[in-house]
Order: sequence, then structure tokens, then C-alpha cells
Amino acid sequence: MNRTLYLVQCCSSSTQNILAKLKQIYSDHDHVVFLGESVATLNQADLAPFSQRYCLETEQVLLNPDLVSTLTLLNYAQFADLVLQFERCISLK
Repeated sequence: MNRTLYLVQCCSSSTQNILAKLKQIYSDHDHVVFLGESVATLNQADLAPFSQRYCLETEQVLLNPDLVSTLTLLNYAQFADLVLQFERCISLK
């Protein structure tokens, strides 16, 4: 299976444009990690198309509290382990 890990690490003003592009290329077996400011503007509709979605624990403070249960929170070691599971990782900025 050709899975991809997408790292969404853009400024909050670019998040919606990046998500629109990601929705066009995302497949059900792919995974998405939201990093930095991109976390701050997310809502339930933004996350719905992505079945495997993550956020770093340290960036949870930027996240809408209603979304905490819809994302898997990762510490740095778990993030590193996740990255190592993929042959292809794409950063969207």
C-alpha cells in the first residue's frame, strides 16, 4: 500500500487553502498531522474528510477544545514513531 503522511504546518491564514489542496490528493489510507498555527483555525468540517488525523500534545492549547476528541494527540516520541512508518512524507506549508 502506498500511504502518505501529510504534515500541515502553515500559518493560520493559509490553512483553508492548504486543506482545499489536501482534500484533492488525500486517500483513505493516508494520515495527516496538523502542526503549529494550522491547529488554531481547524473546525469539525475541516477534519471530517481525514480519517487518520493527529496533533502534537504541545499544540493542543491552540486547538478548539471541542476538537480534542476528534484528533489523536501525540507526544514527540509518538510523532517520531509515526513518521518512521511512512516511506513518503509531504509537508504542506
